[in-house]
Amino acid sequence: MKETIYNLLQRFEPISLDKLSDYKLLNRIDTKYICHITQLPQILASITNDFKIQTSGNDRIFSYESLYFDTPEMKTYFDHHQGKRLRYKIRFRKYLDTGDVFLEIKKKKNYNRTDKKRKEFVFDTQLNKSHLEFLSNYIEIPASGLNPAIWTNFNRITMAGKNHLERITIDTEIQFKQNNQSIILPDLVVIETKKEKAQQASPLSKILHDSQIKPYGFSKYIMGNIILNPTIKHNRFIKRISTINQICYGTKYDKRLF
Repeated sequence: MKETIYNLLQRFEPISLDKLSDYKLLNRIDTKYICHITQLPQILASITNDFKIQTSGNDRIFSYESLYFDTPEMKTYFDHHQGKRLRYKIRFRKYLDTGDVFLEIKKKKNYNRTDKKRKEFVFDTQLNKSHLEFLSNYIEIPASGLNPAIWTNFNRITMAGKNHLERITIDTEIQFKQNNQSIILPDLVVIETKKEKAQQASPLSKILHDSQIKPYGFSKYIMGNIILNPTIKHNRFIKRISTINQICYGTKYDKRLF
């Protein structure tokens, strides 16, 4: 399967990281989809004429590592669990292939629109004064502080529309880590489209619709917490867990992920 995907990626016209900066879309409409990796080759083959692929040398798949921060009472997690329209996530993101590191804050302004701010820093497992000064430009720093919460690792394919302003990411081999715990989600693919306006046409969205792959919310931070901390309140996400179990293990919700 990996070889098939690799060969399909060679069909795409390349785009450099510098050129990809024209597609930053830091204020955007995000739509996520999840599917089994066996569905990915057909999806890729269907969009070769519509998208360019981020390329560096011969590489077209890149590795990422993120460290998320939350309050001791897990405000970020529970704001999401409670369905708050206005919420945020804070993380260090490291691009393992280049060594670049950014401190990022993603603010969800409503159910779809995301506003992301980021600044380059040296990676650290704790937030210092400089980090907090940057974050305080966009949020009120919680009185209880922000602590390292969970790590994620994954591989990513990034594409940009040839004739339309859209960026898509395709994440595989998603892994969650916390203390001495680690788990990887086998065969799960998370696809995300990023565009300026909800009504903007997307060639990929049409392909996914035709393949009966519907929009489906997925947060690495939220899912990682549930998997690694199964006693945490997660009733709002049980259907989501069931779907991911079905994709990864071919079974309905039976706590296989735990």
